[in-house]
Amino acid sequence: MDSIISLFSSFTSEELTYRKLGELTRNINVNQIQFSTNPEEYEKSDASDYYRKIYTLEPLEIAVLYWPPLAESAVHFHSGFYGYVVVLDGSGENIEYRLSEGFMAEKRRILCTKSGIMNEPDGTIHKIRNASSTEPLITLHLYVPALANLDGLELYDLENKKIGILNEKALNASFNEPLAHFHAIKENAFETISPKEQKGKSHFVYPLVPKPDEAQINKLLEGYYNEQAQKYDQFDTEHASRQAYNKAINSLIAEDFSILKPLRVLDIAGGTGRRSEEIRSLCNQEYQPVIVDMSNNMIAEAQKRGLQGINSHYLDARVPEDHFDAVYFLYAFGHISSHNLRVLTLERIFNQLKKGGRFYFDVFNIDNPHEWGNSARKTYFDLELNHMNYEEGDIFYKKAGGTEIAFLHYFKRERLIELVEKTGFKIIRVAQIGYVNNPGEICSRPNEGNLFFILEK
Repeated sequence: MDSIISLFSSFTSEELTYRKLGELTRNINVNQIQFSTNPEEYEKSDASDYYRKIYTLEPLEIAVLYWPPLAESAVHFHSGFYGYVVVLDGSGENIEYRLSEGFMAEKRRILCTKSGIMNEPDGTIHKIRNASSTEPLITLHLYVPALANLDGLELYDLENKKIGILNEKALNASFNEPLAHFHAIKENAFETISPKEQKGKSHFVYPLVPKPDEAQINKLLEGYYNEQAQKYDQFDTEHASRQAYNKAINSLIAEDFSILKPLRVLDIAGGTGRRSEEIRSLCNQEYQPVIVDMSNNMIAEAQKRGLQGINSHYLDARVPEDHFDAVYFLYAFGHISSHNLRVLTLERIFNQLKKGGRFYFDVFNIDNPHEWGNSARKTYFDLELNHMNYEEGDIFYKKAGGTEIAFLHYFKRERLIELVEKTGFKIIRVAQIGYVNNPGEICSRPNEGNLFFILEK
């Protein structure tokens, strides 16, 4: 820990602005920090779930906390101080809240694993919890200015809708502190809005920091689609906006197929095969699509339809070159986890198409104000995710009621056009298709809708 203290020792508290503190924090090599995994080497009181060891209070507070399985802090308000938390071991959630006009709602939930950084700017309302039910979480905390005591710190009891204001006697940010350690406790101080009640959301943004590598993301996606496989078609057809959106794209492909008359078709990330069946029916062409999908449960559903399925990640699939008249990659190109892998994917598709063959795909538009693009961009800058291996437009999310996590990338139209042209494709058409707003309609306003491409080799 001496090296960490030394890193900050040449600065005054005034020089350690939020930006400067973040810059120095990101220079910390977690693998070089020695810390104890023995809770007995930390201090703990009966009022808190976690154990703590403070190393210095000058020019900032540096502490290491040990969190037993599922331990969590109280929800509290950072007023007049800021900081960063680095995960040394385990996995922890930073759950942020918004209090507005008497209503407390969850704003954002971030999962941090080893070397992941939690940002805590001044004005934050949040809590930290150990996300594991079996393993401890160990975190490094850096705060400016150091808190000489907890006088004035606001705590929030979400279950009982209380606000507690601690005084100088308090030793922990906890409602388990004696009553004499509070200036005041305000009853019925706010109402809560659960995540499920917020605008009827079907999915929730859930950043993972640092960004997992390709293999980890693929594993997450496999789990997500295995979980969704048996009810995926039902979700597709029961949600009017999604049904209209998919039908519009299927119809555009079928219209093109009526002219192209393909014999060999590759469906990448084709899932249950429902859309391949619909496209074939709409264009009234005789061909047998080959479906590649990473989810074995999805492929099992496609095989029930009598379709040929390959259970594999596309880049690993044994698929011939210069073979296909048409390839489509629908509602899933954004699952590719990095720019480099997108380049490799486009190059491989190009090589597998015959001369004159066509490639069809759609992506989410980062500039579409009706989708998660703005949220992805805001999260990227708020959490300084460029330092956590993220690309602008990356987002992780969960389905409401689900347990698995998925990844998606939002695209800038101009950059994607540049990418496909560099690969060698000729652009036949770029259409904007309404999804949340004006679902299924061809949009003419700038940045409205998702992007649908028809490309030719």
